[in-house]
Amino acid sequence: MTPVLPVWLQPANDRLMQAYRAERLPHAMLIIGRVGDGLHRFGQRLSHQLLCTSDGVRPCGECRPCQLVKAGSHPDQRVIEPEGKSDTIKVDAVRDIADFMHETAQQGGNKVIRLTRADRMNNNAANALLKMLEEPTPNTFLLLETESLSRLLPTVRSRCRLLRLDRPSLEQAREYLQQQSVTDRLDDRLALTAGAPLAAAELSDDALTAWQGRVERFRQERGFSALAAYIAEQDSDALLDQLLLWMDGAVHRQFHTEHAISSLDAPVVEPLSALPSEALFGFRDLVLRLKESLAGQANLNAQLWSEQLAARWLELTSN
Repeated sequence: MTPVLPVWLQPANDRLMQAYRAERLPHAMLIIGRVGDGLHRFGQRLSHQLLCTSDGVRPCGECRPCQLVKAGSHPDQRVIEPEGKSDTIKVDAVRDIADFMHETAQQGGNKVIRLTRADRMNNNAANALLKMLEEPTPNTFLLLETESLSRLLPTVRSRCRLLRLDRPSLEQAREYLQQQSVTDRLDDRLALTAGAPLAAAELSDDALTAWQGRVERFRQERGFSALAAYIAEQDSDALLDQLLLWMDGAVHRQFHTEHAISSLDAPVVEPLSALPSEALFGFRDLVLRLKESLAGQANLNAQLWSEQLAARWLELTSN
């Protein structure tokens, strides 16, 4: 059986299954949410429900399709994920499912195709997918999962029904962690993952230590070359996400809006909140551009962008 959905995702699932029973579920769904809130778990669960052939509650866990899903060998399901060093979904992977779409379902029910990180399609793959979206086949459902709607072609977005998943409340997130037997440093874990409980549950002690190390280094290091070299050594995704959380935390402090800030981050966020908002947003824009460029597989020179980030940080915090 697929994992039970967290409570904050259940209402959206119920609405989709109600539409399915009424034969109103669109053949292509673009599901937008955060992986750390359960985006992929939602797609996995919905796929399982669509493949189940029970007339009652789905997934039933008893029918032949459910057993095949459990074994990871259901012939009417395809899961497309980024691959290779480029971490992209390439055109061949999309073309491979074209024939699958026109085949008869081997289990006599639905066919389901999941693109778990649809925003990672290159342009050729996205254009190949367009043909499938324009020519849907009966009893075939395409589930596109993404954290970044902006990185998908507008023509792809316009041919799918969009569904934005709810984010959990702080109480729901804490309760989820406790249910997973995670009781150590709950608030720190949630603050470090921007309130994403599935991501918080997976944070290792090493990740927490690395996070604290970046706090200390960015607070204390005033040498340009040393900071740039340190940045170049870091996991780029983790570092840029951390910088974004600092900027967002500082802005929320300025506007007195509720926003969880880790006790680890407070020594950085508090001084930042005293800076002009325009400066914070300018630095935030730089971090977002770097994230987009790295995610888009731009051929960025690690030394150059590390030096750019170090220079801007030292400029931001020089006063």
